[in-house]
Amino acid sequence: MTEEVKTGFDALSEEEKAATLSAYEKLTSNTAALDDLQADIDARRQGYGEVWKSGFKYLDEKLDGGFMGEQLIFLGAISSLGKTSYALQIATQIAEQGKDVLIFSLEMSKNELNAKTISRYSHIQTKKGDSYLREYRLTTRDILSGRIGSVVMGQATDERGRVYLAAYEATKKIAGNTRIFVGENDVTVDKVREIVDVHIRATRKRPFVILDYLQILQPSDEARTTDKRLLTDYDTTRLKVISRDFHIPVLVISAFNRTNYYEPVSMGSFRESSGIEYSSDILLAMQYHGMDYQKHWFTTQTGKKKKVFESVQDHNTRVRELLDKMDVDGANGLPLPIELKILKNRNGSKGSLYYDFFPAYNYYEEGATRVYTLPPEYRDDDGSSSVVSSDKTLGKI
Repeated sequence: MTEEVKTGFDALSEEEKAATLSAYEKLTSNTAALDDLQADIDARRQGYGEVWKSGFKYLDEKLDGGFMGEQLIFLGAISSLGKTSYALQIATQIAEQGKDVLIFSLEMSKNELNAKTISRYSHIQTKKGDSYLREYRLTTRDILSGRIGSVVMGQATDERGRVYLAAYEATKKIAGNTRIFVGENDVTVDKVREIVDVHIRATRKRPFVILDYLQILQPSDEARTTDKRLLTDYDTTRLKVISRDFHIPVLVISAFNRTNYYEPVSMGSFRESSGIEYSSDILLAMQYHGMDYQKHWFTTQTGKKKKVFESVQDHNTRVRELLDKMDVDGANGLPLPIELKILKNRNGSKGSLYYDFFPAYNYYEEGATRVYTLPPEYRDDDGSSSVVSSDKTLGKI
């Protein structure tokens, strides 16, 4: 009679069976999971429950107080809309609270990032003071080119120099809480983990991490693929593990697909978006206000009027004109109307927030309400030509 051949679990020795069952129990036991949860709650009460307020009132309200540890946040927008400026302003406002910020800059130098912050403070300084000082605000190029007024041996003898020194001192005040790691085409997600670990060991403080930006991270050896989408999925998963293991928020700036430049922002706007969509805890997307499809009056053959969404062709034409106007306004130092959409938020509410963005000075000013003026062909019979939006409602169209 042929002896029965044992396979799988039955083929293991008694010691191996016991080890396998013990590992299974440890892996799947919900009793152990509840014990772990209680231990985690106790740890959070001792400091792991730290909140990093963004410094933007309405954003913090949407986030139920601010950013939390273990959150992976993505921020996306089309090129040159101000993603880095927005993230850098959040970094500044967190550092002003005495919390650490660790910035991984894969594109800009430390000089550029610090010049952006000084420029922003020059706008804030003159915004608080007399209006005549506004002509002395400094752009990033002003600072990097040395156009900072008359400053000799740390002393200013003209208004521009005084504005510069005040902005420089404000930037220096938070320098101890701001760390910048500039990559030289050598930053992988594993390098990010290594630097975060060193920072926590050196400072005894958990930092708010900013990575600028995702698509130029170098592939890790462990990724073992050259497919860009798979590499992005790998990196987003590993960044989520970093946020979880170190109990910190990680904000990652991401590029958009070029095919989405004229479309309203959505989850599909993010380049190599599948991993971003599923791994993120918070998904933020920026656009110029007015890029959503608008409604307008349409007269049927019977003479009846009804409101319909604009066609794709009309929308693309209008958005191209809007983008051209934003380029001109930005170049002239005017504020640009920005809508920030919270597309995903695991532990809070979603919706839109609105800002005036001063690109010349890298500054975002938060507002609850935004009015977008529609072109003449979209106006109502009563002459109304505006869409009023707030962080809570989308009003009349």
